[in-house]
Amino acid sequence: MFKQFESLDELKRSVYLWVIPCILIALILNTLMQNGYAENKLNFVMNNTLTVWFAISWVLLYKNRFMRFCEYSNLALISVYHVTTFFDAVHTYLLQMGGSLGDFIIWMPIYFMFIFLTLGTKRGLYFSIGISALTLADGIMQLERLSIESIDSLFQFYFASFVYIVVLVYAKHMFRAYATAEIFKKHAYVDALTGIANRYRIDEWLENKLNDCQEMNRCFSIIFFDLDYFKRINDRYGHKIGDSVLKELAELIQLNLPKGNMLGRWGGEEFIVITDALGNEAVNLAEFLREKVEAHCFHGAGGLTASFGVTNSRKDDTIDSLLSRVDEGLYRSKNCGRNTVSSIC
Repeated sequence: MFKQFESLDELKRSVYLWVIPCILIALILNTLMQNGYAENKLNFVMNNTLTVWFAISWVLLYKNRFMRFCEYSNLALISVYHVTTFFDAVHTYLLQMGGSLGDFIIWMPIYFMFIFLTLGTKRGLYFSIGISALTLADGIMQLERLSIESIDSLFQFYFASFVYIVVLVYAKHMFRAYATAEIFKKHAYVDALTGIANRYRIDEWLENKLNDCQEMNRCFSIIFFDLDYFKRINDRYGHKIGDSVLKELAELIQLNLPKGNMLGRWGGEEFIVITDALGNEAVNLAEFLREKVEAHCFHGAGGLTASFGVTNSRKDDTIDSLLSRVDEGLYRSKNCGRNTVSSIC
């Protein structure tokens, strides 16, 4: 049930497939409780019409056919049912019996939600106001003939309708604002070229890991690496191939990095891995990744190598001291002929 949906139509279809069976059960129970056709002819006809059509709609939606037709036809039938049931409730229960609207109000949120889900915010607002105006007009005309209890029930209905409409109108704006904030947050943390974590995200990871190291003695290691002679790739093949190589490198490392380790792009051709592995285990991980890079054939650039630096965290480390030490390891690998791993304690 809870999955990522690629479009709004897929989301709506999933909602309908879950909600319609519940409504069908409610309609059938309502018909049975009212003793069928004899007690309330209008309610019996409307209930059975909706039951049959909802069942047909569910089958069509399940087969993913005529979704738009199902939406609009269901909305039309539900709207007729809503208005006629309201008129019947006012003239039967409120005027003749002096009671209240009862469970009629319970289904209002679903009805208004269905309006906005089908028509969108702007058209849904106009349609909701139109339906509310119809019910309001009839209720006002009957005010003088109603008891205090019935008037209270009627106004509770109107106020509830108003609240549901306002909430649903603003809900879209709230969800849109939340989605926009999530998108900005994602882009703030993601490297635009490779799709992995960027420097801003890496800084947050390092800060959190250092706090754990200092407070709970959870040490970790970082692996710093870059491609050897990357400038030659840009000079020889152009920046387009260079960018392609960086993306391919990020994908290669992600594919071979054990679960639980964190990968980010520090900048340019420099990448960083944050791992809970320590000592020789971290060095072995770096050596494993170095071998994967060396064995890989990059599209448009052929065989390439990378140099690695490794260091463990200390309790008194800051981000700067940690990065300075691992950068020293990378510099040592470069001086040792490249395509190697150097560890700095």
